[in-house]
Amino acid sequence: MSSLFWFFGINGPAVTNTIFTPIGRALTNENLAFFEQGLRGPNIYTNPFSNFFGGWGGGGSTLSLVIVMLLFAKSQRLKKLGQLSIVPGIFGINEMIIFGFPIVLNPIMIFPFVVIPTMNVILSGIMTSIGFLPFTTGVDLPWTTPIVVSGFLATQSIIGSIWQIVLLVLGCLIYYPFFKLADKRYLEEESNISTEDDGLGDISFDDLSFD
Repeated sequence: MSSLFWFFGINGPAVTNTIFTPIGRALTNENLAFFEQGLRGPNIYTNPFSNFFGGWGGGGSTLSLVIVMLLFAKSQRLKKLGQLSIVPGIFGINEMIIFGFPIVLNPIMIFPFVVIPTMNVILSGIMTSIGFLPFTTGVDLPWTTPIVVSGFLATQSIIGSIWQIVLLVLGCLIYYPFFKLADKRYLEEESNISTEDDGLGDISFDDLSFD
């Protein structure tokens, strides 16, 4: 739902968090109480779980998209956007991607934008339930904590960091074909602009006189 709100230009977390953050905080605090006693918490779906194993890198987990842009963009528009977006993206800030790529009102990009964080949550939930990914400890980190660091701090295990990298790579693979469609379109637009006749080629200043 948060991702779908972004499609219409509405800050999704600002809407959905009013409902889910209090619930997530209660579950997070319960895990923390267990952790302080040296026990594993009972809850998978805490706020740190959502922030760092679901939608890290901003809404839509677009850090994967930014990395794809940096590695494979051919159009100048997406090359520059990737360079400008990488540092904010590491800290979970991605408005430049949402409004600059754009994601808003983009019927092609909305598919991976919704699917990837959903996939992240489902796979992370499964990995936690089978014991591969440790439960979050209940330490409620700022949502701007960078990937890899946040995975370790949220679970107190290097497995949390490794799993984030796995999700990052999966996100890159899913975003790639949709990104290529956009990159091809922008490259064609840039080529057309560079070859258009601006109407100044026939102007001559030979007869210009200031007398």
